[in-house]
Amino acid sequence: MTTAEARTLLGHAPILHTRPNRWIELGCGTGTFTRALAELLPPGSTITAVDRDEKALSAVPATHNGVRITTLNADVQDPLPGPMDGVLLANVLHFVEGKEALLARIAQVALTVLLVEYDTARPLIPWVPFPLPRKTAVPLFAKAGFEDAVLLGERPSHYGNGPLYAVAFKRGHALEGA
Repeated sequence: MTTAEARTLLGHAPILHTRPNRWIELGCGTGTFTRALAELLPPGSTITAVDRDEKALSAVPATHNGVRITTLNADVQDPLPGPMDGVLLANVLHFVEGKEALLARIAQVALTVLLVEYDTARPLIPWVPFPLPRKTAVPLFAKAGFEDAVLLGERPSHYGNGPLYAVAFKRGHALEGA
C-alpha cells in the first residue's frame, strides 16, 4: 500500500486541527500509515512510531509534512507513553491475542483510536493469526470505553482475506456510527 492509499483510507479521521497533536502508532512497520497520519495532522504535531523491528524503524522518516516523528523500538505490549491525542493501530491488532488488555491500556492514554484491519474472521497464518472483523471490533472497543465509532473507509485486500477497513473510535465525543 502506498502512503497516498493509506491517507485516503484514513482521510476522514476525527483529528483536532486547532493545535499540534500527539499521536502514537503501534506496530508501525516501515511507516506507511505513519506518513499518512502525518499528512492529516496539523504542522507541529508529533508521532511516536513504535515497532519491535529495528530494521523497519530505520525506514521511518524523522519528519514528514511538518510533523516530527520519533521512533521507539518496543512491542505493542510494552508500557505506553501518554497522554496522547490518539493511537493508530494499522494492521497490528490481528497479531495480538489479548486485545482487551491492550485496548484497556490504550483507553488510559488516548481519547481517539484509528483502527485499520481486515474484515474477516478467518485466520490467515502467519499474517493474520487473530483476525478482528469489523462486527467484532465495534463491541470490543466499546468494552474498553470507546463507545463512538465511525467507518472511515474500506478497500479491497491484496490478500483476498476480506476487505481492509478503517474505523475511528472515540471516548467522550459523539461520532457517526460505523
